[in-house]
Order: sequence, then structure tokens, then C-alpha cells
Amino acid sequence: MSEYEIWMYKDQTGFALTPSFLPSITMSAPAKSNTPTVPSAVESKDWTKATTPELQSGSEDEASVLDAKTKERRRRKQVKKEEKQRREEAERRAREEAEARAQEDAERAKAEAERKARKEAEQRKAVEEAAKQRAVEVAAKQKTSAQEALKKRAREEPEAGPVGEAR
Repeated sequence: MSEYEIWMYKDQTGFALTPSFLPSITMSAPAKSNTPTVPSAVESKDWTKATTPELQSGSEDEASVLDAKTKERRRRKQVKKEEKQRREEAERRAREEAEARAQEDAERAKAEAERKARKEAEQRKAVEEAAKQRAVEVAAKQKTSAQEALKKRAREEPEAGPVGEAR
């Protein structure tokens, strides 16, 4: 047999032994007993009363562990809640700032459009005034030309006498 085929354990200690080590082991190990030790005169003979404090201390440990876990869970939940509130507050502030910037931009654009419209209206008015001035000047020149033409014609034409007479 090879040493991998048979494994033996020494009395629940967890040591693995191969058949080659068997001759060196003596069987003088003390026997382990699963029976409880005899209670002393001070201790109660009722094993439930004797073990109750141990059970209670264990349950207290479990309760304290559960309390600690519950407290930790609540703390994490509170931290998450606070972080969510901070994130929502930051988002709300960012949204409000964006709205304020958009409002300012809209007001600025409106003021710019009004300024541009006023400037264009002033330019149109100036052009119209210039056109009217030019029309007045042209009309004055035409009137002056017409009067000069009448005067010139009057000088060139012989004075007309009574109707019917010829010259």
C-alpha cells in the first residue's frame, strides 16, 4: 500500500498519520470523555443552573453583536440618507444657478435686441430725414429753375400787345 491510500487520524486532533508512522505512536494518550466534570461542592449540582450564566453571557454577546450590527446598519442608512440629501441639495442649487444664468442671458439678449432695434430705428429716421431734406432741396431747385425759365422766356418773347395786332 502506498502512504496516500490509507490515512488515519489520531483521536480527533486533526493530525494525519500514514501507516509508516504507526509503529512509533504509543497508545498511552489519555482518553477523552464527553461527560461533564463532577461539580464541586460550591457549584450547583443542577447542570442547567450551572450553564445558564454561560448561556446568558453568550446570548448577551449575541444581543450586543446584534445591537452593534443594527446600530451600524442604522448609521450607514443615515449616512446614505444625508449623502442623498446633500446630493439633492447640490443638484437643486446647480439647477437654480442654471435657471438664474439662463434668465440673465435672456434679459441681456432682450436688452441687446431692444438696443439694436432703437439703433436701426434711429438710422431709418436719419435716412428718412435725409431723403426729405433732399426732396426739399430738389423741389427748391426745380422751383428756382422754373422761375428762371419763365423769366428767360419772358425776356426772349416780345411783349405781346393787344390781341389781334401783329408785329
